[in-house]
Order: sequence, then C-alpha cells, then structure tokens
Amino acid sequence: MTPTLPPEQQAPEAQRARRLLRLSWVLTLLVLAVMWGGVIEGLRQRQSLLSAQQQTQQAEWLRLSSAAVDDRLRNLYKELQLFANDQPSLARDATQLFPLQGGSLWLVDASQQQPLRGQQPLSAAAAQQVRQWLQSPAVHPALTVLPLPVIDKRPGNSELLQVVLPLCELERCHSALTGFLRVSELLDPEQLVDHPAYAVLDINGSVLASNGSMDFNGHNLTQVATTRLGQVPLLLAANYRSSQIIRSFNLFALSLLGVALVLSCLLLLLMWRISQILLHVEHSSSQFNHAQQLLALTNSSLRDKMRTLIDEQRDQQTLIETVQVGVLIVDADDLSILTSNDAAARMLGMSRQMLQRQTLPALFHNPQRCEELLTVLQEQQIVTDREAQLNNHNHKVCWSMTSMRYLQYRERHAIAVSLIDITERIAHAQRLQDEKQATERALAQLQATQHELYQRATLDDLTGLANRRHFLSFAGKALERARLADDTVAVALIDLDHFKNINDRYGHAAGDAALQHFASNLRAALPDSAMAGRMGGEEFALLLPDTSLGEAHAIVDVLRNGIAAQCFHTDGQQLQLTFSAGVAASRNGHAHDLSELLKLADKALYRAKANGRNCVESIAP
Repeated sequence: MTPTLPPEQQAPEAQRARRLLRLSWVLTLLVLAVMWGGVIEGLRQRQSLLSAQQQTQQAEWLRLSSAAVDDRLRNLYKELQLFANDQPSLARDATQLFPLQGGSLWLVDASQQQPLRGQQPLSAAAAQQVRQWLQSPAVHPALTVLPLPVIDKRPGNSELLQVVLPLCELERCHSALTGFLRVSELLDPEQLVDHPAYAVLDINGSVLASNGSMDFNGHNLTQVATTRLGQVPLLLAANYRSSQIIRSFNLFALSLLGVALVLSCLLLLLMWRISQILLHVEHSSSQFNHAQQLLALTNSSLRDKMRTLIDEQRDQQTLIETVQVGVLIVDADDLSILTSNDAAARMLGMSRQMLQRQTLPALFHNPQRCEELLTVLQEQQIVTDREAQLNNHNHKVCWSMTSMRYLQYRERHAIAVSLIDITERIAHAQRLQDEKQATERALAQLQATQHELYQRATLDDLTGLANRRHFLSFAGKALERARLADDTVAVALIDLDHFKNINDRYGHAAGDAALQHFASNLRAALPDSAMAGRMGGEEFALLLPDTSLGEAHAIVDVLRNGIAAQCFHTDGQQLQLTFSAGVAASRNGHAHDLSELLKLADKALYRAKANGRNCVESIAP
C-alpha cells in the first residue's frame, strides 16, 4: 500500500480540496434546514386554511340537513293525519310512513296499544312513556319527538327516536299515534357520504339520539356546531369532517413532502458527486505526489506493486463470474458461444463446458425468436429487455428477459447477451389472468341471478305488470322528481266491469285469461314513459309522467275504446271486456302526495261506476 503523507507534506491542491469539501457540506445542511422549515410552515398555513373551509362546510351541512329533517318530518305529519280516523282508504294504504322504522305505527291510549301498521308489539316502556306524556300539561296537537326509553336503549338503538302525534278532541288528548324513526333516515344519503358525527338534542342540550360517533352532553356543546329545527323544538348538532378536504390536505402534504424529499435527495446526490470529484482531486494530487516518490523505489518495490495489481485484476474477474445475471459472449459470425458465467449455466441447466459447445439459436425454444432479436440488433445496435423462452436442459419452462449488444472480445467481433430469469413472474401473471377470468364468470352469473330476483320481486306473476308494492314505490319517487322539476303527473285507477261474472260463469281460468288480455293491450297502448301496475284483483293503476289531466283522460279513453272493440277467446268462448276509470293529476305544476292523487282518482272511479260503467271520469284538484 502507498503510505499516507502527513498534512504538511501533502500537495496544496489536496489541502484546498479538503477545505472546500467541508464548506460544501456545511452549506448543504444549512440549505436543507431552511427548505424543511419552509415545508413545515407551508403545511401549518395550509392546515389553518382548510380548517376554516371545514367550518364553512360544516355550517352548510347543518343548514341542508336541518332542511331535509324538517321536510321529512312535515311529510310524516301529513301522512299520520290519514290515520287520525278509523276509516281505511286507498290513500291510507298507499302511505309508506317513511321514515318510520319498518313503517310500523301504533295507537296508544290509557289502557292499550294497538298496531295500525306492522306486526311488531310496542314495548311496555315506550307505551308507558306515551301515556305519561299525554298526562302532561304541555301536550298540544302537533308532531312531537321523544327520546327512546332508557330500558330500550340497547346496542344499535342509539339513533332511534320515538315520534308521537296526539289525537285531541275538545282540547283533550285521550290517545296518540306513535312510532320510531332513525335519525339517519331523516337525512339524505348524500349528506352521510363523509360519515359525519351528528346528534339530536332537546332545547336544554340533552342528547336524545346520535349515530354513536359523538360523545358529548350539554356541558361541551360549544365544541360542535348546532342548529334549531323548524318542525319540532329540537337541535341538530354535528361534527362534520369532509373527506374531500382531508384528502386535499393529505394530497397537498404528500406532494409538498415528496417535492422536498426529491430536492433533498438531488441536493445530497449532487453533494455526493461533488465530494467524489473533490476526493478524486485530492486522491489525484496525492497520487502525483506519490509518483514523484516512486522514482526512488527499488525494483523489488515495483515487483510488489505489480503483484498487487494482478491480484486486484483477479478479484475483478472473480466478481464478474459471481454476478447473478446470466452472461454469454457469442461470436458475431457463426453465433457460437465463446464463454459464459455460472449464472447462465444454472439458468439453462448445463455446465459451462456444455454451454460453450452450443450455438445461440439452439438455446431458444423458438429459433425464429432468436432471428427476430438479431435483426433488431443489426438495425439498432442494441436490444434491451426482450422476453424470450429458452430451452432448459432439465426440460423445465424457462423465460428470460434478454438484452444484446456488440463488443470486441479478444480482438474478435462478438455479441454480449445478458439473461435475467423471469420464469416465476410469467407464471404468476398467467395465474392472475386465470383468476381474473374465473372472477368475471362468477360476476356475470351473480348479475343474472340478481336480475331474476328483481323481476320476481317487482312484477305481478299473472299479468307481468308492476305489482302493488313496486308501483306505489315507483310512483312516489316519480312524484318527488316531478315536484322538484315543476312537472305535471297524472294517475289513473282502472276497474274491469263485471269481472266477477266472468269468474262465476266461465271459471277462474277464463278470468286469468281476461286479465292477461287486458294487460297485453295496456302495455301496447301506453307511452314508453308511463307505468302500469296491478293493484289487486281486477283493479289496475297507471302513472303518466309529464301529462296533463286532459291528456291523461284522452289516453285512458282511447285505451277503453280499444278494449271494448276487441274480443278474445278462451275455452271456445268469445268474451268482451270493458272497464271504468278515474283520472287525477297534479295541480299547477306542483305534485301532490301519492296518497292524495290516488284518493282523487278513486273518487273519479266511483263516479264512473255510478254513471253506468264503461266510461272514464276525471276530477280536477
């Protein structure tokens, strides 16, 4: 080894390079400290800005949520009015009592509780709470929301509230309608996308119900935002955290940190390169100084240094032999293999001696692939990362990422070929493809099954029209869309005339054939936007969106004339059908509740029957 000289004997260039290296690292660390301080300050200011934006969105969420809660409580109050008397009606049957849990409703008085909708019994604690509330002096004929009784607050019921509507006569409330609703059902689904924490409080700040994400009472209400509901004297509290804002902050933070990290790495890489250059300058200066001293060395010292150099070259050759990438040196003229390393021999399942007796095309599973790569090599002078299947002497599948380039080897024109084993990666990709195809087949089968189940749940088995439940659900949603778009919607109720006589005289098979004949003509005559449903027996209903009362009357009357003019045959009998219909439509572009429209159409239907049947009557709101 070359001896290291003391600092006073080193060249001036080496001393200057060492001082410059130290100064460069000090400046680099200072720049890094300033840059990361700026990053931290930027994140803090961004957090403050997004916090203010979060508060604004929380206030807007409370405003929209309180409006949605008031609107749905107002609609629930209107629907509960239909149950204030004991007379059943078609409008009452069409009422869904949304958002009451399960649509269940009970009538509670001083002695008993009676289920009006649903079959579940009302708990004794809930009934007792209603009776105690009826005896309090604060009772008035308006919709009231009570907390769930303590005995009923089991896990999963934290969002439940008890809704009470007193039934009063002569300023005395002797009974009440009651049911339960979940707070999340009062909110629109879009308002629950970000999973906000919310609760319903009374005026004193006590928690009546919450979604379980908020843990507070009247002493720490200042930590959350609240707003007062207009329909009932309650407060809606929320701690709303927008995922979009959080995602925006995370993306900004990741971007800023990523840029700072990249710049830091580049700066450190630059300093490393400068250090290498300066060290090289120092080393070159030292070598120059050493070279002057080597002139005085003896021949014995020169031979020692030559032995050291030979050992270093041998170590480098050993390093090449032990590299994990397969390497072949191929004669460029006859494509015979001149030499290889152990990694290539292991990949191809041969010894190095056997491998050197092969030619390059013989190593490829498809010799045509070898010709393609050689053609590319001649055109571009280099081939990089091309997949190819090779022949393994042990009869195993072997895939390689192959690269080629020209070089001079022992004064011969040769080709250097590098081989990277990718057999496991190719096999893994094939397994993933097989699993993907199996998943797609299972998904297609699942979709077909879901479609079949949906058809069975929404269509009438005999006529193929919408069943009663699906028609009422679809019509309710259509009326809500019409109200928002300021459109007109018409509803018609149809009853087949003297249908019982067909069943009694010709049998139920003839009655079923008559219903199928009517349904077929109904589907053919209605416009694409309309919907028809079988309400039960020989009664049908039509929904005509964006249709005025006069237009709906004309459509139903044309259908009536077409049915009356046709005959159908069953079991050798020729039969003719007629029907009576009642039509109603929304008023002044504002859609009624479905129960109100069906009630008007029902009145018009009874008028048509009273006028001798086989006619259409319409009634204006």
